[in-house]
Amino acid sequence: MLRLAPHIFLDSPLFCTRLDILSKVNNVVTLTSVNNLQASLATAQRRVEQGQNQVQRDSEQLAQSRQLLAREQESLSQTQRSSQQAQADAPTAIKAPQLDQAIKVAVPQQAIPAAPKSTPQLNGYGQTLGRLIDVTA
Repeated sequence: MLRLAPHIFLDSPLFCTRLDILSKVNNVVTLTSVNNLQASLATAQRRVEQGQNQVQRDSEQLAQSRQLLAREQESLSQTQRSSQQAQADAPTAIKAPQLDQAIKVAVPQQAIPAAPKSTPQLNGYGQTLGRLIDVTA
């Protein structure tokens, strides 16, 4: 007979009971471990799906950005061609005016009409005021 401890033998009922309890505990631990693994697997699958969805959205956004870039580059090319065509069609540079020679003809002095010479006249109020001062003085 195999002896595990001084008081427990392999064929003893106490040993068999302990083995039965350990077997049940191992089964519970195994079920718990399997449940934990399944939960972890489900979480990992959700994360993978979320990542794939994000990659899909990013891919679509990148495609839209590339299309927009292509349109803007084409617009820029057309603008540059138009600018070059306008420069080619433009007349030669206009000579800057020489302001010191802008007025060549002098204005004659006779052209300005002389103001008529007249004697100053007092207006009606001034005359009335003057009489009032004479009377009161």
